[in-house]
Amino acid sequence: MSSSSARPTKKAKKSGQPAAAGPSAIDDLTALTTAQLYSLSAKRHRDYSREIVRMAQEERDRAHVALQEMQSRLERANEHLEKMEENSRDAHREYLDAKNLLIRVRQSSNSTVPPMNIALDDSSVEDILGIISKKPSGNTAASTGKSPAGKKSQKFPYIEDILVSMAKSGQLHKGTKLSLAECHLVNKKDNSQFVNTMKLVEELWTEEEELFLRSSREEIEESMEEAKIIAETISLRCLTKLNEFEGREDPTPTNHQKPSFVSVGNRARRVFIGRKKGDENLV
Repeated sequence: MSSSSARPTKKAKKSGQPAAAGPSAIDDLTALTTAQLYSLSAKRHRDYSREIVRMAQEERDRAHVALQEMQSRLERANEHLEKMEENSRDAHREYLDAKNLLIRVRQSSNSTVPPMNIALDDSSVEDILGIISKKPSGNTAASTGKSPAGKKSQKFPYIEDILVSMAKSGQLHKGTKLSLAECHLVNKKDNSQFVNTMKLVEELWTEEEELFLRSSREEIEESMEEAKIIAETISLRCLTKLNEFEGREDPTPTNHQKPSFVSVGNRARRVFIGRKKGDENLV
């Protein structure tokens, strides 16, 4: 056999099967696969981090909005507090003015007034007639053996006495309307005057005065002096307003005008009737 037939030709080498992959090719493939896995893991981690950042930004935005709302509420609360403080100062000034006015009225009522300068009006006449009607006659005094001079005349209760009495009883603390309340100082026959007087008081007393007089019995007992001053202020205001309603040039109460509930009730009744007639005429 010749040597030419035993050796493959170059053409036969080129057309034969490929050689098996070496160790270096396997290492390259493994490295490529590992890099792809790392890349996928990094991408997922990146997406997760972005989601966390987005959620944190949304939470920050919500917190910022909540903070702005709280700041707005705080500003409104501060404004309301300033208004309340201003109202409190105004109410205190009105209270001091009313107290000083009451002191001046008391001082003027205690001063001596010449008899010729006193002019009785309807309310004073009604008070005097009521006092006279309750005085015992001379024969009665003689028969009983008691001197009429030593007996104190029975007068109609003043508005301030009725208001303080009802406040002490606890009726006002329950929210009862003044015109529907009961007072042991008022006789049943004088109930119509009492109702008219209380309706006038409900028109004229301030919100602060009403809140004070509608306090509990314990609070009224602890602040009795203030309750009396407020009740006297309301009583004085009723006389002043009645003088205005009646068209007097100087509405300041005179020394002979007394705030008895009978006198004020009769005058208030005439004012209410005049209002009703005026409304009917408008219709």
